[in-house]
Amino acid sequence: MPFLFSLLPCFALAQPKTSPRTALVIGNAKYEAAIGPLRNTVNDAKAVAKTLREIGFAVLEKQNVTRDELLKAVMEFRKTLADAEVGLFYYAGHGISVAGSNYLLPIKSGYSPEGADDVTLRMLAETKLFNVEQAVADMKSSGAHCNLVILDACRTTAVARTGRTRDAASPGGLAEMKPPAGSLIAFATDAGQTALDGDGANGLYTEELLKHLRTPGLTIEQVFKRTRAGVLERSEGGQIPAEYSRLVGEDIFLAGLAAAAPAMTPAPVSFPVTLEDIAKLAAAGKAKECVEALKQHAKANGTGDYAAASLETLLEQVKDDLKDATTASPQVETAAITCELVLEALRDCLPPDHAKKAPFTAKALNRLGDALLLLGRADEALDAYNAAQPLTPDDSYILYNRARAHLVLGNSTEAKADLTAAASTKFNQPKARKLAEEALAKLK
Repeated sequence: MPFLFSLLPCFALAQPKTSPRTALVIGNAKYEAAIGPLRNTVNDAKAVAKTLREIGFAVLEKQNVTRDELLKAVMEFRKTLADAEVGLFYYAGHGISVAGSNYLLPIKSGYSPEGADDVTLRMLAETKLFNVEQAVADMKSSGAHCNLVILDACRTTAVARTGRTRDAASPGGLAEMKPPAGSLIAFATDAGQTALDGDGANGLYTEELLKHLRTPGLTIEQVFKRTRAGVLERSEGGQIPAEYSRLVGEDIFLAGLAAAAPAMTPAPVSFPVTLEDIAKLAAAGKAKECVEALKQHAKANGTGDYAAASLETLLEQVKDDLKDATTASPQVETAAITCELVLEALRDCLPPDHAKKAPFTAKALNRLGDALLLLGRADEALDAYNAAQPLTPDDSYILYNRARAHLVLGNSTEAKADLTAAASTKFNQPKARKLAEEALAKLK
């Protein structure tokens, strides 16, 4: 999908509500032939409206609006914003950039740029289309505590050429909009890119956005990061969402805070447990019981070398679990949990100066990153790789894996730097070097 723009001052929503959440949701699809109809924008708007209602919004929903109808809807929406906890404006349809400003295309606009000079083009845009800045200004001045504007519209100029995408005939992309303090601007695809209208009921970007918008416990930043990761994966890197953030203050949880996770209670372990018993727990893949036993042993006897062998066994099991995994699964979830348990045991059971503490910690973090990538949590995977790399700087696999996370997150410059480093002959890991070289070739 074309592009998404969101604007939101950051206030904590974890507190009890003192005023309503309100939204205006618009989907335009039935464009005249010269503009080009869209397949999924009305479906997208309906799905977003439904999701917003489910998470506590009062929603004003409109479809296939003309310019006058759009202006009227915005005015009606504006009346609901005074002292609102959150105000949200979502638009799915065509959008273009004219003379550095971004415009939404209403239905039956009569907009025709062919043959117009720059001055005429700007006048046509101002009189036939809807300037995005107007929505931003109206919301900012209307008194809502938190404003969120989401535009799923095209990123290029001139007349749309197809209903398959929401791009337009001339490349160039919408002009960047600098967010005010406390705001975030997010685009469903970066400037100059094509954004898919989708083959199913919804467009690619909104389909991914909806998954995370309704997920409790995610901040706004996490919603967009996970949405970007999903779009990147499904488009095979062809569509790269981007955000520009100046968020301040407390985190926002649009779907509320996550329900408290049930405590991970390890199966009871009878103590005293011998080191042989602990080794058997590790060999059986009973990570929770093994780590609990190790911690009990450390509490009674202090830290020591005794933990190393069992933790190494658990890490090898994680390696086997992830070896052929290509997508999220219960096995991958278990691998991530095991890595976290191993990290806990490394902290509590091995002496600080133990020779294997740093390499084992790096290995656990690296494999945790691999699991998180498969689970669609690329931002967390990147954090794991960043923590692992300084511990074993001579491990080129970590550099290669970190590059994968950067690619998912759209950080192509950082990814290329890591792949170039991983391909260096100074590392004695030929397989990692080959993987890095192959990835670099694909980037060219």
